[in-house]
Amino acid sequence: MKHTVYGIALLALTVMVVAGAMVVSGKDVRENETDKALNTAVEQTLEQLKDYGSYDIGNAQELIADFQQALLLHISSDADIEVRILTADSEKGVLDVEVVASYKTVNDQKKSAVCRKTVIMEEYTDKKHYCMMEFRMDGSVYEKYSLYQGSEVILPREPKKNGRIFRGWKLAGEAGWLAVGLAAEKDMVFEAVFE
Repeated sequence: MKHTVYGIALLALTVMVVAGAMVVSGKDVRENETDKALNTAVEQTLEQLKDYGSYDIGNAQELIADFQQALLLHISSDADIEVRILTADSEKGVLDVEVVASYKTVNDQKKSAVCRKTVIMEEYTDKKHYCMMEFRMDGSVYEKYSLYQGSEVILPREPKKNGRIFRGWKLAGEAGWLAVGLAAEKDMVFEAVFE
């Protein structure tokens, strides 16, 4: 009887740990999917706008419709998607969008992942790529943004941690500190260092 009670308690604890891990990883997966879909959809929409030979856009409503179509093609999860168009100007090539993906977790709680992207189309002779800058604290994403390759990395606000002093940001897996004026040449992950 004693072993049965221990077994049931251990099984319940295991189920709770697995459910907790699924909730945490599910949130990261949703945020990553939403962020990647938003980046890709905005880039594709403005790329079509730039290529006048194969695509002609007449007004902001067509720009919005094409963005929404591109976004939905890149989202495969069962989330409810809300798209908020903050600015859409087809003449100037400006698109400012916020996407909210609402979903239910394993324990039936409603959560949401929010991503925002603002893009101003510029004429480049060479196509520049985006680099993802990710700042982590204690293994979790503290702040994340994308910028054009070669742009200066912008520091996020200083993180706070009870009883510890923030020392700076280190490039994950390397010994060097994040230097002011560092140019983004690839996707980078930085870790917060406290003493």
